[in-house]
Amino acid sequence: MKRKNCLTLLLALAMVCSLAACGGSADEGSGASAESSASGSSAASESGSGVTAEDTSYEDALACYEELAAISDEEERLNAFLEAQAELNYDGNTDEFLVTPDSSLVDGFSDAVLALDEYEVGMSEETSYGYFVVVRLPVSDEDIAAIDEDDIETIKEEYISDMFNARLSEVLETAEVERSDLLDEVDYVAVFEKLTALQADLDEVNDSLTTESEAEEDADDSSVTAEVDTVTDEELEEALLAVVPEEFQEDATAYLTDGALTNGTTVLTVNGIEVPACCYMYFLCYNETYYASMYTYYYGSFDVTASYSDDMTYADVFAGMAESYCTQYAAVQSMAEADGISPSEEDTADLTETLDNMNLSDMAYVGCNRSGLEATYAYSLYGEALQDYLYGEGGPEELTDDDAVDYALENGYYYNCRYILFAGSR
Repeated sequence: MKRKNCLTLLLALAMVCSLAACGGSADEGSGASAESSASGSSAASESGSGVTAEDTSYEDALACYEELAAISDEEERLNAFLEAQAELNYDGNTDEFLVTPDSSLVDGFSDAVLALDEYEVGMSEETSYGYFVVVRLPVSDEDIAAIDEDDIETIKEEYISDMFNARLSEVLETAEVERSDLLDEVDYVAVFEKLTALQADLDEVNDSLTTESEAEEDADDSSVTAEVDTVTDEELEEALLAVVPEEFQEDATAYLTDGALTNGTTVLTVNGIEVPACCYMYFLCYNETYYASMYTYYYGSFDVTASYSDDMTYADVFAGMAESYCTQYAAVQSMAEADGISPSEEDTADLTETLDNMNLSDMAYVGCNRSGLEATYAYSLYGEALQDYLYGEGGPEELTDDDAVDYALENGYYYNCRYILFAGSR
């Protein structure tokens, strides 16, 4: 992997309270469910009932839905749905199926089901397969017993994220934040110009040299036929370091801000927790680099001086984002210390190992040297330690598997349903 791809290594520093949300995501074209016969292969086929796309339409779907919804008795309504399903379903599927967090759903299907109470009938908006008339069914004890352990852990993470975010929001509402006026002395456009120039130098070295391990990977690729001269990892690192200014290696923040700030300058104090400028600089540079890469990829270029709104440039936006992230991290540390929680020796050792496996050129790509990145990473450990204490085994708010399942059912992460697909359009 080329050094210029080092941002992948730094994604571990995403906000500690922003865990990936579970729940079925809508993947256009994958069908109603990857596990069910509402998958793309069957929902889009013309098998089963013998009904063709030309035979069905929006009006047919609406008429079916209105007729079923008009039935007030739940049992009678479900029986009528089953009869209509057997007769009208375009792909012939008459099964009941459980939708889980990793189900892949066609856009609009999940929304239609989740909007319903049990045994209620609904209708989807137009999807890539047509219209779905759906009925939501209760999740059985057998379904719950069959929930995969990996799903349980995913749900716990989501549940913890919700609870932790709620706790953090309360702290932030009353947080005492002191902001240093030194932040106003930073020329952010100049910071990004220096960062971009440094990244370009690192990219040039990366593009001109190939390590032995990369050559071995290319040898396994039949499309790569040209032989290239190779260098060792150590030689590549030496070449990369040669383009990183000594001033940056000594104090990255001072170099990027022309001395307005140093790595250790306190730029924010949040509930008594001092935030060093190196932490602020990491989030400033990381977000600028991420957005610049994205915009350049899609639009060919990116200008931090461009207007984001009537009174803000993109440079202003990145500065605001850096303050927000630093404030949240410091608030988390204050929460942890209030409960007497600090990172474990094991977590600290893992942090050291992570940094040992990086190098200055990786760190330079996001505006940090070793000491700066170490100080920034240390903030994440407080959040992990606090979550382990609060919600882990023996903690005051320990989550059990049953808690996770209850949370999943309450939030619609698991539900049973049946559908009738009308494959036409308006």
